Amino acid sequence: MTDYIILRKKNPRVFELPEFYETGFFFNEAVHLSQQRNGVYHLLAALNQHTQQAEARCAFFVSSDEAVSPGAAPFGSVEFAESLPDIVLDEFLQALQDTVRTVDASTLRLVNYPNCYAPKQAQRLTNKLIEHGFRILTTDQNFFLPITGSDWESQIEPAERRRLRKCREAGFTFAHWQTPDLDVVIHFLQETRSLKGYPLTINPDQLRALLANFPNQFSVFVVRDGSRLAALTVSVRVRHDILYNFMPTYHPRYQTFSPMVMLTHGLFGYCQQQAIRLLDLGVSLDASRTPKPSLARFKKNLGAQESPKLVFEKSL
Repeated sequence: MTDYIILRKKNPRVFELPEFYETGFFFNEAVHLSQQRNGVYHLLAALNQHTQQAEARCAFFVSSDEAVSPGAAPFGSVEFAESLPDIVLDEFLQALQDTVRTVDASTLRLVNYPNCYAPKQAQRLTNKLIEHGFRILTTDQNFFLPITGSDWESQIEPAERRRLRKCREAGFTFAHWQTPDLDVVIHFLQETRSLKGYPLTINPDQLRALLANFPNQFSVFVVRDGSRLAALTVSVRVRHDILYNFMPTYHPRYQTFSPMVMLTHGLFGYCQQQAIRLLDLGVSLDASRTPKPSLARFKKNLGAQESPKLVFEKSL
């Protein structure tokens, strides 16, 4: 461990944090961590003393007697360099557990990023966490589209191509809404999800703040029928090469058109233009967070591949 030291900080200011070894996941950056829950969190980092860069990091939040990473994001957990030595990763995980014990938390839960984001690190972390006594609490299947130079339309099922053609023939258009009206966006999300029996999974005021404060990471894409919205999604640029289709929805009046196909087609093209290598379509769960086979089947029809998304837990 002479080449590395473990840093432990509570509510660090941005200038106190060492530079991460690469452009990391946005949900683990200080600017996002500071607005999760009440903004009170603990951060651990493994600092390479030669480069003065962090090669591992994890932030956790405490509520009652439970420590969880993240506080309010799709994932948190331990993000680390592929080249990080095993002995350092072991030391880091032990320090993480020891730190949780000092804040009187009896349980530590880690919500991992989908394996497809960083396959080698995800598998290695799974093995290490199990060695350290963690159990896999939940396993969801995440769906994603690898972004290639080929035509996405040729890769999807014929039924979905017909739906895309139907949208085009009806004059629907796809667009990146670069200066969205946040009132319209939030109202459309609330209305359409309510009509389909799904609650908005994020507080409207928090969503408004994310869209307003992080325009380079949170973007809105739409499919319009003339001036009327048919479908919309809020996406997140999780990293320079990953786009997460965070909050897609469409109005039930357009169900026979299936405008989500046109929306996905547009997102795929946007990713090609922006040199994004992976489009994350998320998990396929219903309102009670149980698997929804019809949604999974739809994503597979769009050419999506599956990748595990794991949640680990350990009683301390």
